[in-house]
Parts: sequence; C-alpha cells; structure tokens
Amino acid sequence: MNNQNNTNSEEVIPFIIVQPGYATGDMFAIAATLINNQQYHVLISTTMDEHENVRDPYDNSKSIREFYRSSGIEEYRIHTHNVNEVRAPGLASQLKMEAFNIIREQYKNDLSKRAFENKYYKPVGEGTQYIAKNFSEEMRNQLKVAWEINGSQNDAIKIWLEEQGIPTSGNNLLILWSRFSGKGGDIHIEHDTSYWGIKQIVHRVADMYDAVIITGDKGYVKERAKKYDETANEINVHYQSKKVFNITEFWKGNSPALKAWGGNTRMGQFKLYEYFDTHFKNVKHLGFRSGNLEVMAMLGYKVRYMEEKGSESGGRMTTWFETGSGETALGGRATGYERLILAEPPTRSGKFIQYRIQEINRETQDSIKRLKESYESSGNLDVKKIEKEIKAIEDEGEVRKKIFAGPEMAPSRKDQISPTPIPRKGKESFSEGFSERDMDTILSYLQPSDWVERETGYQRIIGQRNKSYERLLESSEKTG
Repeated sequence: MNNQNNTNSEEVIPFIIVQPGYATGDMFAIAATLINNQQYHVLISTTMDEHENVRDPYDNSKSIREFYRSSGIEEYRIHTHNVNEVRAPGLASQLKMEAFNIIREQYKNDLSKRAFENKYYKPVGEGTQYIAKNFSEEMRNQLKVAWEINGSQNDAIKIWLEEQGIPTSGNNLLILWSRFSGKGGDIHIEHDTSYWGIKQIVHRVADMYDAVIITGDKGYVKERAKKYDETANEINVHYQSKKVFNITEFWKGNSPALKAWGGNTRMGQFKLYEYFDTHFKNVKHLGFRSGNLEVMAMLGYKVRYMEEKGSESGGRMTTWFETGSGETALGGRATGYERLILAEPPTRSGKFIQYRIQEINRETQDSIKRLKESYESSGNLDVKKIEKEIKAIEDEGEVRKKIFAGPEMAPSRKDQISPTPIPRKGKESFSEGFSERDMDTILSYLQPSDWVERETGYQRIIGQRNKSYERLLESSEKTG
C-alpha cells in the first residue's frame, strides 16, 4: 500500500531508501536525511492491516512511520509495502523491486532497472552515509526545528524532574544508556548492556558527578530492572541528596507531569536531553552502539559509544568519525559520534559470541592457508580456481557467523519461535563485567580533567565476577 503523490514527468526522480520494518536504529539518520533533502523518499516494509494492526511482533513500521510524520516528512515521501514477516529471508530484492515500481508508476518514466539500481535505489544504510557526507551545523539546527527542540517545554520538564528527585541544574552530569534489544530477540546480543558493568561504572565515577542517570531499556526481563535501583541505592545511601537515578523506559509512564512535556513521545524524549545539556555545565552520554546515541550526537551532545575490538559490524559507523579537521573522511562535519574500543563486551553472552566469531575467523584463515599450500606443493597455480575456492571458504565462514549476529541465540523472543539461548556451560568460563583495562578506557572519557581522588563510603573499584550455574543451583536448593 503506497502513499500516492500527484506528480508529473518533469519532477525530479526521488532517491528511495529501502527500510525493513524492524530497523528502528536506522530511522534517526534516515529521518535526518529526509528532513535535509526533499529528493529522498523512504519505503518501509510492514505487516500492518487496514486497521493499522501489525501481524509480526518485530514489526516497528507503525512507530517508524509516525516518527517520520512527526518530523514533518510529507506523506507522499513515505511509502509502505506489505509483507508477511519483516525479517523473512529474501525481502531485500522484493523491496528493491517495489521501489523500482514506485518510480515507474508514480513518475511515469521508462527508467531501466539497472539505471534505477545504480542511482536511485538506496539501501537502509544510506542515512548513515548521507550524514557522513553532508552533516553541518545548519543541518543540526534544521533537525532541532523539525523535532521542536527549542526549550519551550523546559518549565514542565523541570517540574517532572523535581517529582523524580533529579537535580535540575549543576556542573557534571553523566547519562548511561541501557540496551537489551539483542536479548529481547533483535540482533547483536554482544552490544547489550551488563547490569554488573553498569554497577562497575556507577561505583567508579558517581562521586565525580552531580548526578548519574541510567536511561534506555529496563531489560529483556522487565523484573530485572530492579538491579538498576539496587545499584542506585548502594550509592545514594551515602549522600544527603540522591546521586544516581534509574529512569529506564520513563516514556512508558502515565503521569500528567510526564505528558505535560510530551515525555511519553519520541520527540518529547529528545527535549529532556536538550534540557540536561543546557542546564548542566558538562554532560556526557555513554552506552553501546545504538541509534539512540546517534541522535544524541546529531543534536550536539557529548557522546561516546562502546564497541568491542574486531566487531564484525563495526565498520559502518566509522564514516561518522572525525578525521582531525572537524570533518569526516567523506567531507561532512563530524557529528561527535565517536567510539571507545573495548577488548571485550561486558556480558558473558557477548564474550562468548566474540570468542566464537574469532574462532570461526581463525578456522577460515587456516583453511585458506592450507588450500594455498596444497596448490603450491602440487605446482598448480590456477589463479581463478584458487580464488573461487577461497571465496567458497569465506562464504561458508560468513554463514557460520550469521547465527551469532542475528536473533537465533536470544534468550527471549516476541514471536512464536522457541528461544535457543547460549548454553549456560558455554558462558560459564567467561567473566561478567568490564576488565580493568576496559575500565581504564572508559575512565579516560568519563573522569573530569580536574578530578582529585578522595575516599567514599562505598566500594569504588569493583572487578569482574564469575558465575557458576552449578553453584547457584546448589545454593538455591539449600535455601529452597
């Protein structure tokens, strides 16, 4: 079901970004692209029926479309295409053909499919590339206008913050972002947050800040959100006024004070972080790679995202990095979205995945080495044949690694498929939390330059911990 546009043949043919209906992380850069350039359209796969009910629990197309509409994107530039499942294999080619048909039918031209694919078809990562090439201070201001980030709700935000007991101004503020979408059945479990890792960071830096706020996801099992409250309480009991605050998923609240500034909406959330940035002297954001942090950087806030060394998907966002002149390698102004490279993820699941991917990479390289040695020893140097066999080995390795990047190993799922989480024995040999070396990397960003060490009433340095599931089972049986 495509939105119709009354066009004529003289109009400029649009670029069409094809976006799977589950890809919420890409919607901020895509929205920024659409806001900045009228020639861009977007095509979203969806399972919505005529009553706007979605059939696929992983289909976020309705909220994606509403975000674009709220951003001021004209209806005729937002297209949708119905599918049975938003994550079904083979949808990329189907969506590409639908985008081609939109141009052929709505723009009444005889553009060839090859010409369309070479110029007008844009994959979901186009938003990221566009920002890297075209971002500017003018574009940043343009986004703030489109998202109505202008301070008009500051009085209402202040009232809500006071209700939560959160300071409304000060010098240093830290905002820690929690992510659990991977364990909830989406992708990249290795980039999910560790409760223990957050505890390590909070204990280490709480005394350096006027306030530390934990925001984002509660957890893939909502009952575990109390872990953040426990971490906050461990610190807060040592201060007259609270220092650490858990506001994860605050937008799901129903209070009049929250709704007064639109805190229950996507763009209302942006206004909260703008309030923090203008009412505290130094504000820092930290979390694992996510679309939420991308938009924080585009809005001008100080952001660092964490990512493990050798991340298989890490290359895409490097196009946003500053190259030493305030610009990216592609020529746009750097947004400020920069990376802290860690030796390993803080979760046992993440470490297990990282280890298995590295193991597959080693096995792939060993197979290629043996293949080359075999050909050299036989004297057969058929280059084309060797390249073909090397490609087959590499493709097999990529297939083996896909299970670790996708939702297959998630411990929780929204659909009817039974989860197949990482076996406990597989994770047991890995520690939970950040290593000392990775904590040093994190502190290089978080610690204020003028900080002077002093004693606190709580343990400041917390190491990694090991978990034996057998010991836990024995303990529960004894206390049961």
